[in-house]
Amino acid sequence: MKKAILFAGGWEGHDPGAFADWCAELLRAEGFVVDVYDTLSPLADPDGLADVDLIVPIWSSARSGHKIELGNMTKPEEDGLIKLIAAGCGIGGWHGHMGDAFRDRPNYHFLIGGQFVAHPPGWPDNPIPSDDFIDYDVTITSPRHEIVSGIDSFRILSEQYYMLVDPSNDVLATTTFSGDHLWWIAGAEIPVVWTRRWDKGRVFYCSIGHTLDDLKVPQVTQIVKRGLLWAAR
Repeated sequence: MKKAILFAGGWEGHDPGAFADWCAELLRAEGFVVDVYDTLSPLADPDGLADVDLIVPIWSSARSGHKIELGNMTKPEEDGLIKLIAAGCGIGGWHGHMGDAFRDRPNYHFLIGGQFVAHPPGWPDNPIPSDDFIDYDVTITSPRHEIVSGIDSFRILSEQYYMLVDPSNDVLATTTFSGDHLWWIAGAEIPVVWTRRWDKGRVFYCSIGHTLDDLKVPQVTQIVKRGLLWAAR
């Protein structure tokens, strides 16, 4: 039986507990034993997690100006996580809970293959007042991959993530920015779903998932479930 650990915590404004409940139910239905931690401290002792097959970060940081006040990761915790993945444990997750966590830990973002930077129109310090959620297309680009096989391209109403990404990622789905809110990024194609390897470990990421309703969209549920199963060794 496979074992998964969910690290759910940090800023409560993104309701990490509710997301952890959803993910735990998803994985238990697939036969996983699931433990949920509200602290990152176990990562500092990676030998104690050697039997874990999958790690799911469900973590948000709160900032005051440019300083992270809540939800940070220590260097020993970052080192422990990287050691676990390199040894063969998988890591997978979605949206800001994985792609915008631990901003001051560049090795973490090297591990996961990307970093959130904006979601036009609601990008940081945007002088244009508007709703952060927009309708956008998700284009499946690798239809033969097991994570997205049989799933057609689809449209979703949510935050459209603009991300800085590692060119070594295996991209499975993308989105193209219209330029309606920031004209100079019109036509920019940004990955939405990707996988990558980190030594012996597998990494899965999906940028959709600002709300639980996002994750309950049938195509997204399938992608996340398959992605987490793929990542687990």
